[in-house]
Amino acid sequence: MTDLIYDVIIPTLHGAPAELRAALARQRPAPHAIIEVAGVRPNGLARNRGVAQSTAPWLVFIDDDALPGDDRLCARLLAPLADPAIGVSGAAKCLPQDSSWFQRRVAREVPRIEHAIVHVTTASDPDPPHFSSAVTTTCCAMRRATFDAAGGFNPALVRGVDTEFLIRVRRTVAPDGGTYRIVQAAAAWVSHPAPASLGALLVKHFWYGYGHAQEVRRDPRRARGRMLTTPWHAAAYLLARTVWLLPSVVIPFSYAEPAWRPGFRPLKALALYAGVLGYCVGWYRAP
Repeated sequence: MTDLIYDVIIPTLHGAPAELRAALARQRPAPHAIIEVAGVRPNGLARNRGVAQSTAPWLVFIDDDALPGDDRLCARLLAPLADPAIGVSGAAKCLPQDSSWFQRRVAREVPRIEHAIVHVTTASDPDPPHFSSAVTTTCCAMRRATFDAAGGFNPALVRGVDTEFLIRVRRTVAPDGGTYRIVQAAAAWVSHPAPASLGALLVKHFWYGYGHAQEVRRDPRRARGRMLTTPWHAAAYLLARTVWLLPSVVIPFSYAEPAWRPGFRPLKALALYAGVLGYCVGWYRAP
C-alpha cells in the first residue's frame, strides 16, 4: 500500500490546527494533498466538497479536533482496503492524555466517545438490529470509487452522517458480488477529546438525536418503535423516556450499546435524554 496516492480531507469551521497539519505531513507515506474545507455546515456537505477537490483514488477523513496516534496512521487505515470487499476502514478513538476528570468520566459512561485499539483488523459492520459500528468519520479511509458508489455523505443531515453513510456503504455491492464490509484497522488510532462540560455533552447529544430523527424518516427500517407519526406518539414516547430518566441512571441502556448493565451512570442517562429531546424536535422540524 505504500505506493497508493491518497488525499486527507478535514472538515473544519475555523481552519485545521497547525498541530494536526504537522502530524499529517509526517505520515509515511505522505498524503498527496491535505484538503481543508472551512466554514461549511453540515459536516457531510463539507466532506463532499472536500472529495470534489480531491484528485487521489484513496481518501482519508479526519476531524479537526483529532490527532493521529503516530506517523503510520494513514498507512494502517489504507492497508485493509487492499481487500476489494472492504469498503471503509476506521481508526480507534482514544482520549488525549491531558483530558480532565470530567472528560474521562464521560468516556467511561457514554458510548462511542472512545473505541478501543484493536491488534487485528476487526469487522464492525453497522448491521440490524442496532446498526452501530466502532468506525466513525472522526477518522476513516475508503476508495474514491466506494465513496462514489455509495453516493457520498448526505448533505442534509445535521449529525450522524457517519452511521447513515456506513449503512449505505454496507448495502452497496462490492466487486466480489457481495456487499462492502466495514472494519476497524489494526493498530490505527487517533487522539480525540470528549466534551469538556456537561453543557457541551448535552448539546452534542441533542443534535445527535435531531440528526437520527432525520435518518429514521429517510430509512424507517431504523425506527425500532420510534416512528412518531402523530403528536400523540411523540408525547407518549417523550413521557415514557422522561419516566425512565431516573431509573436509567442506575440501569442504563442505549441502542448504541445494547446491554443492560447496572451501575451509576448519570452522565449517560442525561446524554441519552438530551438525544430523546433532539429526536422529538428533529422529527417534526427537520426538513
